[in-house]
Amino acid sequence: MPDTALLHWTLDHILRLLVIMTRVGPLVFLMPVIGSSSVPVQVKVLFTLALSLILLPVVQVSAALLPESAMGYAAFVTVEMTFGAILAFFARLVFDATDLAGQMVGISMGMGMAGTMDPEFGTQVSLVGTLWNIVAVLIFLGINGHHLFFRTLVESFAWVTPGSIHLGKATVLGVMGGIVQMFVLGIQIMAPAAVALFLSHVAMGVVAKTVPQVPIMMVAMPLNIGIGFLFVGLSMSYLLPLLIKNFDLMGQNLTKLAIGMGG
Repeated sequence: MPDTALLHWTLDHILRLLVIMTRVGPLVFLMPVIGSSSVPVQVKVLFTLALSLILLPVVQVSAALLPESAMGYAAFVTVEMTFGAILAFFARLVFDATDLAGQMVGISMGMGMAGTMDPEFGTQVSLVGTLWNIVAVLIFLGINGHHLFFRTLVESFAWVTPGSIHLGKATVLGVMGGIVQMFVLGIQIMAPAAVALFLSHVAMGVVAKTVPQVPIMMVAMPLNIGIGFLFVGLSMSYLLPLLIKNFDLMGQNLTKLAIGMGG
């Protein structure tokens, strides 16, 4: 026998659920970790539906927000996808910084050709970048960083009316500031290993000039790989507070970005 709560559902409930799903869907499909290409589409769809059902009695939306025409609904969906893409892109910048740092350190170690497939983006990345990215994901989940994303999602219904978005100067500056911070974070992550490898290269160059009998090409590669992994391991304790600080900053900036898109 069907649950009595389902019998009380009306067309208004269904339309309100559709409004919520139109915003939740793009965010779930594009956000870090859950939006990874390694997560099956069926899981993302079910997660979107479950999250929308949870938010239905929580957020205040009106079924009248849905356009009546097909073209109007297409524009409505496009606006919501743009809103979700901007927030998801901003949230991914911290993880992009770990990939960038790992790629640069991997090249300095002489492992530019030794790449692996990134399950989240489906692209080839360095082994060091994969290691740092996994650590970043674990820290992100360990400090409940995904709660920051969901909190911004829930509060965005009060800040930004579904189907409307304001892309002003503040939004552009916010995204550009996030990109700048990504490069700064990447340099901070790679700094210990990069400096050690730079000094190693300088030392190998001095040895090659002063003692030509030493087979420097045979010695330099394993030495650089060893030094690189040594300082990558030593930087883990330094990486933890750095990423926690940037994830906290990301949560604050996500809120400001969402409020700014509300006009």
